[in-house]
Amino acid sequence: MPPATSNARRSWDADTFRLRRLVERLVDAGEVEIHDEPVALSELSALIEGSTRALLFRQAGPERSELAASVSGTRKRLAAAFGVPQEQMREELARRMAHPQQAFEVPSNEAPVHEVLETGERIDLTKLPFYVQHEYDGAPYISAGIDFTRDPLSGRNNVGCRRLMLRGKDKAGINLTDPSSDLRRIYLGCVERGERVPCSFAIGAHPLYTMAAASHGAGNELDTLATHRGEPMPVVKCLTNDLLVPADVEMVLEGYLDERGYIEEEGPYGEYMGYYGPMHGDPVFHVTAITRRRDALHHSYKHGYGRHLGECDGGPMGMLRTEARAWELLKRAGLQPSAVFAIGAAGVSHHLRIALRKASDGDARAAISVILGNIMTVKHVFVTDEDVDIRSHDQMEWAMSTRFQADKDIVVLTNMREMPMDPSTAMRGIGSKAGFDLTFPYPRSRAVTLRVPEAPKIGGAAKFRTVRDALASGPMHFAGLMSALGSRDGREIVLEIEELRGLGLIERNTDGEYCLKQSHSG
Repeated sequence: MPPATSNARRSWDADTFRLRRLVERLVDAGEVEIHDEPVALSELSALIEGSTRALLFRQAGPERSELAASVSGTRKRLAAAFGVPQEQMREELARRMAHPQQAFEVPSNEAPVHEVLETGERIDLTKLPFYVQHEYDGAPYISAGIDFTRDPLSGRNNVGCRRLMLRGKDKAGINLTDPSSDLRRIYLGCVERGERVPCSFAIGAHPLYTMAAASHGAGNELDTLATHRGEPMPVVKCLTNDLLVPADVEMVLEGYLDERGYIEEEGPYGEYMGYYGPMHGDPVFHVTAITRRRDALHHSYKHGYGRHLGECDGGPMGMLRTEARAWELLKRAGLQPSAVFAIGAAGVSHHLRIALRKASDGDARAAISVILGNIMTVKHVFVTDEDVDIRSHDQMEWAMSTRFQADKDIVVLTNMREMPMDPSTAMRGIGSKAGFDLTFPYPRSRAVTLRVPEAPKIGGAAKFRTVRDALASGPMHFAGLMSALGSRDGREIVLEIEELRGLGLIERNTDGEYCLKQSHSG
């Protein structure tokens, strides 16, 4: 790792990216449902699933632990983590990605996560608020884990997101089945060599750390976390393994994955697509130390609740990543997006909407091809004209019903890579995708029958004294005549029009504008 800069050390604040401080800001913003009363671990999941807000439990379980849940379950709450308004998140993420940051190491005595150190007989995972999160889960879980490992061959630091299934005082099960996982590749190589994999889990991390951990980056992934937070990140060396972890998280579980391979059953568990993942063999994580802040805030994700996927922690993060990637791809392809919007309720951004400024009739299909071919998570993409507010479900329904014909406006692609947990596919990771062209033909007709009705904009000082004078300047709709004559009523204009009609001086064109008859114009 590159040496820390003196500026980075001087500017480091242990609370700036602390989970507890973010929760306090969300409380002030009215975003948190607070439970001051004691709550049994068996009651947590129903309360979390039943609320649209973040939750803070002051006394969870018999240990009376403090636990926060669903901290990043909406765009508004994720925007608070970024420190920018919602509408600026995509640009802010792009800005941070364009200015990479680095991690820097601090000594143990400066790391808040080393304020309390528990090793040996003091290790007891059963004192932590693991709880059953879905009806058919295989055991109590901690869902908010960020795992830190290092590839023993390349020396590259690897970071990911992984749940922990309680197995005893000093061991837990993990899910390591994703074939695209770097940790899975590292672990299988170590199993072949009969080696353990040192591994540490951060519990209670800032949402930007989670978002970074869920992304696939090249190089040192500790630096990816620093880049997401927009400034250098302090890390500290673990007590019982040689790994580096963020120094400002709430808690770290240190340990290793043993060398026996996939030997213990993990799951079922409510997964990110809103259905259960199956029980399967997985490695075992052995805990060799627990380090934490003195007032550690425990953390849980809202995850896998199928009827509420748009409220789960991973939704806004996945949506933002997808939107940022889609914008980049569309611009690189020479297209002109005016907005992009991913739908959390569809699960890991399966549905993406694009508002496009068309410059040719092929633009919508080009956008569909670019997105479906390059973003694995997107299953259905909807392209509209730029006058549609793609954040509005009502306007999207309107565009679908008035600008779309099924026989010519659907693009279907088969045998495409997609999310392996999609239960509608016959083969995991391979399925069909579709694009929906909800745009008018280019160039868009200016006929009044294809214009969108809106309230009239009537105002301004009178420019003409009579209807005849006004129409001598060109055809006008009735509201235009009112503005041109400074009228705030309009009924007197009707009488004047009728008088001109009686004299045979006025007519209307096919768009409904009033105009002087050609023989009398001028």
